[in-house]
Amino acid sequence: MPTDTSPNLFIVGAQKAGTSALNAWLGQHPEVCMSFPKEPGYLAFGARGYHFPDGYGNPAPASQYVVRDERTYRNLFASASAQQHILGEASTWYFAIPGMAATIHAFNPAARIIIMLRNPVERAYSAWCHARGDGLEPCESFAAALAEEAARGEVEFLLRYRQMGLYSRALAEYQATFPAAQLLVLFYDDMRARPIALWQRVCDFLAIDPSCEPQFDHTYNRSGQPRNRLLHSLTRSYKLKRVVRSLLPHKVAIKVKQQVDGLNLQKFPGIDAASRAELLAFYRADIHQVSELTQQDLSAWLQ
Repeated sequence: MPTDTSPNLFIVGAQKAGTSALNAWLGQHPEVCMSFPKEPGYLAFGARGYHFPDGYGNPAPASQYVVRDERTYRNLFASASAQQHILGEASTWYFAIPGMAATIHAFNPAARIIIMLRNPVERAYSAWCHARGDGLEPCESFAAALAEEAARGEVEFLLRYRQMGLYSRALAEYQATFPAAQLLVLFYDDMRARPIALWQRVCDFLAIDPSCEPQFDHTYNRSGQPRNRLLHSLTRSYKLKRVVRSLLPHKVAIKVKQQVDGLNLQKFPGIDAASRAELLAFYRADIHQVSELTQQDLSAWLQ
């Protein structure tokens, strides 16, 4: 067990940009201990916990697992072996809430930060698919959900479709707070198209053995319309996941969930043209800023 159980890796977001996959990949590496739950959120919410309602006014699922005290937070990493020198968590709220870069730096100035970015239009639609599939979003169309968003106020972050795709402010904060050597920006499209190359970059960044490859072919945190909602609720249950983790090896549990989701989840149709055009206009200026901050050609996001 490490003498210091302070996490030294934070995958901070963006939400629905591949953080669950990267968290799962790293969780299969012998030199890494990733927290369970994946998103403890302690540094964002503390003793208040996660108090944001879903679209029906009910407590969001995160209210069950967000950590409220530092002792519990550090205990998430207490079982790490001596070999596991990377202690990580992946709370995407850390990219959505202003000031989180400074908060993490004050907690552990030596921490490494990974940011994952995705075309914000596609990210927003993916969030709606996730929310609909999990029974958190009452609007039956994405267009209706976008129209309703402004009136909802401080609702579950998954339902903040526009806000969660504005990346430039948070990106600039992290770049200004952490040295470049401690910050890695990745792109969802690269994860999908070139997973091995992306994995190499992550391993180089964390100084871990890249030959310990994860299961690249699995789809993590898959969204879809459940054929059987009870079965879907069980696979999403934090309590059940906790039990399964105690009974099955991590790779076996991943394989089982992959098979269940493959059978139970139907794909939603693609985003409608009007919503795509509306969001593209909304994000255009921010995309240009992100392109400048990352020195990446993001013209594909503007199509």
